[in-house]
Amino acid sequence: MRFRFFRNILSDLIFLPLLVFCTLNIPLVNYGLRMAKGELTIVWNARPVNEVLADASVPDSVKAKLKLIAEIRQFAVDEIGLKPSENYTTFYDQHGQRLIYVVTACQPFALEPHLWHFPVLGNVPYKGFFNVDKAKEEAKKLKSQGFDIDIGGASGWSTLGFFKDPILSQMLNDNEGDLAELIIHELTHGTIFVKDNVEFNENLASFIGYKGALLFLEKKFGKDSKQYMEYVNGRKDDETLENFMLTSAHSLDSLYRNFPKNCDSLTKVKMKKEKFSSFVINAKTLSLADDTLFYARFQRRIEKSGNAFFMQYVRYGSKQHDFESDFANYNGDLKKYVAMLKVKYGK
Repeated sequence: MRFRFFRNILSDLIFLPLLVFCTLNIPLVNYGLRMAKGELTIVWNARPVNEVLADASVPDSVKAKLKLIAEIRQFAVDEIGLKPSENYTTFYDQHGQRLIYVVTACQPFALEPHLWHFPVLGNVPYKGFFNVDKAKEEAKKLKSQGFDIDIGGASGWSTLGFFKDPILSQMLNDNEGDLAELIIHELTHGTIFVKDNVEFNENLASFIGYKGALLFLEKKFGKDSKQYMEYVNGRKDDETLENFMLTSAHSLDSLYRNFPKNCDSLTKVKMKKEKFSSFVINAKTLSLADDTLFYARFQRRIEKSGNAFFMQYVRYGSKQHDFESDFANYNGDLKKYVAMLKVKYGK
């Protein structure tokens, strides 16, 4: 069991090769060149799915997942109304290696993310790297400036239609429901993207990914199927964790907004640590069916990443109730809901 939002974080890092054309400053150009090199290396070495399916040396289990992704892609276009594309028609074998590292940063006494500005994308609260040393270098620099920082991984990315996004081999480790959610989530980015509003984009893609996965599983396997029930049951722990993390983030935000006047930094640090300690105690009381390792993972991440850890959940889950309320006006018709969103926000 993994955090759904971490899985999404992971699946959502948005890279833009056009950064190489940016002339704002040398560091940004250098970053764009490094990213373009890493991304294009993967894109150019990805194999067409049809070629992989015809390869007798490829395990049947891999071929089955690739065929499933093709079905998910078609379902996303036909039944949800997402934009047709050639994304996920190629396959890149990672050979068990992590490809992408994501650096995020947050103010130490406010739930305000550090933002990087990129051409076309606008302000973005994360920065991706294909080299772990470069990611650590960036994190070290931000930490020296006083930010809470986090380094995580990503299982994929979206180029927003500029290139053909490949299927990465680690995606195939997901079960049918999680894989459907991931692919639909990413295809949503290629359909609806609002500049300078990552929180909206990620929340929307998470919402459409979840609703779309339910519809796909119901149509392909049925509501009584093992695949459908596995996904639905897995979501129960996810929702418990999401509610806990968002409630904790709200409590943190309240603390920071109501610090006493003239409160010095040492006092703020003490109050922040006390709040974190209370979260750790509360985390132990969560009733989880499968994720028995959550408590240890939570304690480790909160100590290492501080506010940056909580911002992940804000970025991906803080608007889910808003979207749910809007969706209720469409009587469960996801395609009509997406059509409205495309008119209102579409690229």
